[in-house]
Amino acid sequence: MSLNVKNLLPALAAYVEQTRHWQITRADHPAAGAIVNPDYDIGDPKATEAFMVGCAYLRLITGDADEALWGQALAAADALIRFQRPSGLIDLINVNYDSSPDTGFTVQRLCALMQLAQEQATQDAQWSLLWEKLARFVRAATPGICRGGFHTPNHRWVMVSALVQARALFPDLDDDHSVTNTVNTYLAEGFDIDAEGAFIERSVGVYDAVNTRSLLLIAEHWPDAAVQARALNAVEANLHFDLHLLHADGSAETGLSRRQDYGTRAVATGLIPSLLLLHRLHPNPLWPSAVEMLWQQGGGGHPSEHLLWIVHALLRCGESGETHAQLPDRFARHYPHNGIWRVRNGELSASVFQGVTRLMTLTYGAAELSSVKISQTYFGQYIGRFVGDALTVPPQEGAAAAQLRSAGLANPRRPGYELPLGKPVPPAQWTTMLAERQIRRLPPLTAELTIRQVDNGDEQGFDLHYQTLGGMDGVTGQIMFDFAPGGIWETEDTRLKPAAGQTIFLKQGQGVMRYGSDAISIGAGAYAHGMWQMREAETAPEHVRILITFCLPVDQIFKLRVQRGWRG
Repeated sequence: MSLNVKNLLPALAAYVEQTRHWQITRADHPAAGAIVNPDYDIGDPKATEAFMVGCAYLRLITGDADEALWGQALAAADALIRFQRPSGLIDLINVNYDSSPDTGFTVQRLCALMQLAQEQATQDAQWSLLWEKLARFVRAATPGICRGGFHTPNHRWVMVSALVQARALFPDLDDDHSVTNTVNTYLAEGFDIDAEGAFIERSVGVYDAVNTRSLLLIAEHWPDAAVQARALNAVEANLHFDLHLLHADGSAETGLSRRQDYGTRAVATGLIPSLLLLHRLHPNPLWPSAVEMLWQQGGGGHPSEHLLWIVHALLRCGESGETHAQLPDRFARHYPHNGIWRVRNGELSASVFQGVTRLMTLTYGAAELSSVKISQTYFGQYIGRFVGDALTVPPQEGAAAAQLRSAGLANPRRPGYELPLGKPVPPAQWTTMLAERQIRRLPPLTAELTIRQVDNGDEQGFDLHYQTLGGMDGVTGQIMFDFAPGGIWETEDTRLKPAAGQTIFLKQGQGVMRYGSDAISIGAGAYAHGMWQMREAETAPEHVRILITFCLPVDQIFKLRVQRGWRG
C-alpha cells in the first residue's frame, strides 16, 4: 500500500477518535478543553495541540463538518491559549517550564496547518473561528520565543523556523525587527552539520527529523538565498548520511546518537516528512524511494507526531509518484569524523565504532547482534575495557576491513601503583596530593581488533582478529557477544531458548543464534576461565550474552557468519 493521503486517512481518523475521549469537558475545570496525557493524568499542552491539529487536518482532507468534533477542536484551541504563561510560552509538563523551544515546536506545527488552511479561513466561518484562535496563540508566543533561549542544538532551528513561519503569516509581528534580529542572531551560529552529514546530536532516530524539517521550513520562508542554499545543502547531506545508517528493515543504526535514541532500533519513519518536503524543493528519485521503503517497513503505525507531520507533508507536496531509485544497500564506508565504519550487503548490516565500548553491531534480517565488547580484569574499567582510540580502514586487499586500536591509557595513573610520600597526608587533601606521588608503572594493555568482511558466495559475515600487544601475561579477559532476546541458541550438542540477562559460555566449536530463518553464528569458542561477571565488565541485563574467555596474551581470529534457512 503506497503512502498517500487516502491511505493515511484511517490512521488519522483513528488517532482523533481515540484522543477525543481524553478531553476535559467540565466547563468549571481550570483546564477545560485540554487533552489529558494518560501517562501523567493531567491536562497537557502538547497533547492538546496535537489533537486540535489532527481534527483540523481531518476536516481539511474530508470536508466533513462533524460539528461535535469541531467543537472539541475549538475547545482545545481555547485551552491551548489558557496554557500560555504571561510570556506567551507553554510548558513541557514533564521537564521544561515557560519553555521557548517547546513553544517553538507548537508554533511550528500550528503555522504549518495555518498555511494550508488559509483559503478555508477566508471562506468558512468555522475555519475562520479556529484561525483567529490560532493567530492569537502565535502572536502571543512569538515575542517569548524571541527572548526565550534554548537547551539543545536542535532547539535553535525549531525556534528559528517557528519565527520565520509566523512572520510569513503575520508580517506585522516584525514591525520592531525583533523577529529578524533574533533569526539573524541564531543563523550567525551556522548550521551544525559536519562534512560527513551528521548534526551535533547525531540522532537519526529522533532529532535528525526535527533538524531537517526545521531547516526545510527555514529555506521555504526566509527570504535570503544564501541561507536557503545552506539549509537545503545541510538537509541533503544529512539525509544521504542517514540512508547509509539504515538496516535492511528500515530501522536505524543509533550507535552514534548522543540523545535518547542511542542503542534503540525502530523504523525511521520520522524522516518521511523531510524526504517528501525536500523532494518538493530539490526533486531526486532517491527521496520518494526512501519514503516508500520506510512507509512499507513501518507498517503504517506511527506515533501522533510523525503522523501529523506526514499528513502535512503530503498535503503540502502531493503524492511523490512511483519511483524505483536504488537505495544504498551495498557498500563499505568509513566516516572518520564520526568514528564509524558502515557495511551493508543486502540484508546484512554492520557498524564498527570508535571511542565507545560497543565495538560492533551486526544485523541480518531478524537476527540481531546488539554489541561486541571486550574486557580485561586489568586495573579497572578505564584500562581493562577495550575502547578504540583509533579507527582506521587499511587499503583494501580484497574484502573491506577496519581496525580498532586501544592504547589502554585512559587513566594516566594506571596501570600502576601509588608510592608513599614520606610526609603527612591529611584526609581532606588526599585527592589533591595524588599528583605528588610517584608511581610504580606496569605496561599498558595495548590491543588491536581487526574486522574483515567476508563475502564468498555461500559464506557471508566477518572475521574478528583480536591481538594483545602489551599488558601482562595471565590477565583474564573475555569477548562478549550480546544478542537481542528472542532467539534460539544452538551448539553441536545444545539447543535452548535463552532469556534476557542470561550468560552462556561458548567453550569450543561454533554456536548459532537463530531468529526464525535468520541466524548469526560465532566460532570458534574458547574457555580460559569461568567468571560469569568479570570485575568492571559492563553488564547486559536486556540481552543474551555469549562469552568467549581467555588469558593474555591473545592472538586469535573469531568468525561471525550470517545465514538464512536450515543448515545441518
